[in-house]
Formats: sequence, structure tokens, C-alpha cells
Amino acid sequence: MIKSILISPIKRNLLTKKMFRVAKEMSETKGKKLMVIGDPCSGNYFQFMSSMFPNCEHGDVTVDLYGCDECNRMDINDMSAWEEFDDGEFVVMETGVLGFSKDIGAVLSQIRRVSGGDFLSAGGNRGFLWEMFLYKTYSKELVYSMDPFDSRVDDHYSGILLGRNGSFRLKF
Repeated sequence: MIKSILISPIKRNLLTKKMFRVAKEMSETKGKKLMVIGDPCSGNYFQFMSSMFPNCEHGDVTVDLYGCDECNRMDINDMSAWEEFDDGEFVVMETGVLGFSKDIGAVLSQIRRVSGGDFLSAGGNRGFLWEMFLYKTYSKELVYSMDPFDSRVDDHYSGILLGRNGSFRLKF
């Protein structure tokens, strides 16, 4: 129970902070823009954690449907909205928003296209209570909890369907 309520969000916060630093450095080294999927100003089950312990910053482009004024308020499920971004233009850092994907394969293909393969994700919360019940108190639209992903070492993107309804593993 403690893992679902306390340890998983703290672990995810620290991993997001680490992966954001890597993504930012990668974008600078490669001369690419940084796209952050997920508003760093909000979007955490424990909002105070985002405020008191920020885990990332806005990118050159930050995508979040319900984001702040700095965000591109884009629905990741709207495939036509992705057309405004060029192939290989970004290093992409994802902070849990892909859990709202209606077609994870289609969204992932757009991320692959705009990132040219440079993609990092800190994944989602885990723990029995979160996976079975607590996610419903965050959003009824949340479908998945993703595993962390680093395209420099991983070739498959994976996660679970919340409610313990299965899992997925897709080639990136």
C-alpha cells in the first residue's frame, strides 16, 4: 500500500528529473529542439510534489491538452495535430501523458517520426492500489501506466493496462 501511495510517485519524480536532464542535454548536443509531453506545471496526482519538487521544465515545445499558457494544448490522440511538427525535429521527453493514449501504437509512431528515434519516458505510477483503484481518482480517461523508456538502450516501449487488464510491448 505504501508503494502505491508514496514510494511510486517519489520514484517517478526522481526518474523524471533525471531523464529530463538527459533529454535536455541530448537536444543540445544533437542541435534538436526539445519536446516535453506533459505540463511540468501540473499533471501530478500529488500536485504539491510538482510545485515543491519540480521534476522538469518546459521544452521548446510542451504538449499537454490541459496545460498552462506556455503549453501547446494538443490532444496526443489527434493524429492531424502531429502534422505541424517536422520529421526528426525533436528530442522527445514524455512524463506520463501517453497513459491517455487511445491508440498507443499510432501515438508512438508519431513520436518516433518527430523524434527521429530520440525518445525518453519516465513511465507511470505503479503499485497494486494505483493499478487497481487510485488511477480512477486521478482521471477516468487514464488507460495505461508505462514502463520507463530510453531509446539509447531500449528498443521496445511497454506498459500495463490499468485495472490489471493486461500489458503491451511495442517495437520502437
